[in-house]
Parts: sequence; structure tokens; C-alpha cells
Amino acid sequence: MELLKDRIAIITGGTGALGRAVSEHFLTNGAKVAVPYIIDAEVPLFHEKMGGRFAAGNIHLGKVDVGDEGQIAAFVGEVEKKWGRVDILINLVGGFWGFKTVAETSQAEWQAMFDINLKPTFLCCRAVVPVMQKNKYGRIVSVSSRTGLTGAGEFAAYAITKGAIKTFTASLAEEVLNDNVLVNAIAPSTIDTEANRKAMPKAKHENWVKPEDIARTLAFLCSDQNQVTSGAVVPVYGRA
Repeated sequence: MELLKDRIAIITGGTGALGRAVSEHFLTNGAKVAVPYIIDAEVPLFHEKMGGRFAAGNIHLGKVDVGDEGQIAAFVGEVEKKWGRVDILINLVGGFWGFKTVAETSQAEWQAMFDINLKPTFLCCRAVVPVMQKNKYGRIVSVSSRTGLTGAGEFAAYAITKGAIKTFTASLAEEVLNDNVLVNAIAPSTIDTEANRKAMPKAKHENWVKPEDIARTLAFLCSDQNQVTSGAVVPVYGRA
């Protein structure tokens, strides 16, 4: 069974390590996938991962700064014009920074975390929600983190922005529930990617969660099998 058959999904950060796994899994499960990207070097990796799937016409790739209000609004408009609607939004764009105390953190470093972790999620949701409300259907999933739920010394800026995703998710979920739009978040810890393995070569990589496993959780949350879960933050960190 194709869990997401004929659904239209926008996956921000879809060319990244996690995003490529999510995009492939959604396509395998019958979705059409629109991916805004900003890092040119990730595009060949995305093409390699997708293989011959481009020929089917189920992928829409566009260079878009999702932190720019006008650009993301235009991209959502393109997707709606191309495929008629937007059913799913996956907010994967974000960044990690830390290893400084609050006293050592500059205002610019503090603001940078909000600009990369919170602003794109807000702007993408604001652009997509009216389309979903019009069609009386939608599934939105954003990315919090385990640190965002607990706090962590020397990672305050990162943790607070990821904690804000939790509150944002609960707030938006309440606003759109009557429109059949379900809004959730996931909370990963360290994901088993090549970049993380290089950054932490001595860590227990066998305990890290693989992107493909997270993709399966996202697919369920975005499918019609999910009829009642909204406003939740789902842990996806396993033994990590």
C-alpha cells in the first residue's frame, strides 16, 4: 500500500542528509515532492539519491531561501499551480550551534539560531496553511529536538529555538484543527549521517537513529492513518 498516494508534499531541507531520505521515502509511498533548496552542493547528492525518479515528473526542485518571506510564498504558489494543492509540509531546515555559555554567546550568535531554526518554520507554515485550510486537509511536521525539550548547558540558543518549535506546534495545531490540518513535531537527538560521524568519530554510532527510520515516522504522521495526533512532539531518538 502506498501510504501517501497522490499527496503533494513540500519538504524544506529536502536535499540534506535527512531530507534526501525523507524525500525518497515519500516518493516511494506515492507522494509528489517539492523541495526548496539553498545549498548547490547538495543538489547532485539529491539527484543521485532519487535516481530515475525525476523522469516520472513527481519532483519539483527550486532554489529558494525559506527564510525569505517572498521567496517561500512564491514557491508555495508554484507548487499549488503545478499540482493543484499542498497536502503536506515537512519543516526540516535548521542548524546546530553551541559549546558556549550564555555569558559567552553574542547577540549575533543568539539571533542566528532563531533565524535558521524558528523563522523558516514560521514563514513556511504561514505560506502553506491558507492553502490547506482552503482544501480542508493538511499535515505539517516540524523538527524540535531532545535538547529543546530538556534544555542544555552551553547550547542555550539552540535549545531555546528548538523548544520554541514545540510551543509553535501546539499553538498552530489548535488554530487549524477544525480545518482537518494536523500539526506535529519530531524530537531527534544525533542522527546517523556522514557529517555527524566525521564530527564525532568516537561516539557510539550504532546507537544513532538512521534518517530512514525518521522518514517512516514522518510518513505515518503525514498519512491518513494519522487521524487524531496533533499538537504532539514525537521522540525519534531511540537509543541515541
